[in-house]
Amino acid sequence: MKKSDQVTIYDVAKEAGVSPATVSRVMNEPSRVAVEKKDAVFAAIKKLNFVPKADAVINARHTYKKIGVVAPFFTQASFMERMRGVSEVLGREHYELVLYSIDKTDDLKNYINALVATNRVDGLIFLCVHLEEDVLTVLRSAKFPVCFVEEAASGFDNVIVKNLEGGQKAAEYLYGIGCRRPGFIGEKSSLSYAVSATEERFRGYEFYFANQGIVIQDKHVWIGDFTEKKLDEGIRDFLKQAELPDCVFCSSDLIAARFIALAREKGIGIPSEVKVLGFDNIDIAQYIGLSSVSQNLDDSGKMAAELMLAKIKSENRTVANMVLPLDIIERESTKTAAE
Repeated sequence: MKKSDQVTIYDVAKEAGVSPATVSRVMNEPSRVAVEKKDAVFAAIKKLNFVPKADAVINARHTYKKIGVVAPFFTQASFMERMRGVSEVLGREHYELVLYSIDKTDDLKNYINALVATNRVDGLIFLCVHLEEDVLTVLRSAKFPVCFVEEAASGFDNVIVKNLEGGQKAAEYLYGIGCRRPGFIGEKSSLSYAVSATEERFRGYEFYFANQGIVIQDKHVWIGDFTEKKLDEGIRDFLKQAELPDCVFCSSDLIAARFIALAREKGIGIPSEVKVLGFDNIDIAQYIGLSSVSQNLDDSGKMAAELMLAKIKSENRTVANMVLPLDIIERESTKTAAE
């Protein structure tokens, strides 16, 4: 058998029964290749231990100096702030960040299969991504370290956000300041490969109030699509109720900010009539006086990057599970003038 550095794209094509052009597309644009051909190419790459020529040169220097980051929604502020933490740590070590934004399950699997087969990164960080066991099995065969943020995946480094506990903390805080008619507004988790953060936060919130003998009324809960039009429609319908809740916990600060704007548009006092609590504590929360459950976004990114670097330097160290602290940051949206 040839050595890995002697295996060419033509050998892979012959083994897989496809053209060299198809092999090239699988490595660079896997979403454009039929599943059967793609699987055959990945199997051939693995069997022959194929390393692309340009990558072989970098391999000789032992590192690509590239870390991949995979996330479902890169445009959301919470992800950008996490990325700020990741980039601060990796930038000091002169690592390049490669961002993989996921729109479909097939894209996610394609990226993972291609990266594991070709070893083009030094590590992968997954932000708010939930993977099925078959995909985790592929990742466990990778020659680079993997870290999950917000999800706890067995056998990998994890930076864990306890969304259930976050919902309980939110309820405990609101109950503690006298709220007895709780409401909730959140973004529906519609992607199968994304962590169901909203639903977990609501479960914790509902559970705490239930333990206090308070049942959240269905009319005081809205969980829907996070598009500007649908969110606004949902909030406006929510605000038409004759009896509003005395507090609303929103699954993110962006939703909370929109709720406050639309409530004030209708002349509803915040916090005199409805107290509003967000989640994430993104930068904008401070600017608009929004109380929020802080999950220390920058720190979560820093932790993930530090775990990644530590694993690169010491491959045999045991996996680590870091739990992010959750803190209530109190601001004007839940404090009355008398306070």
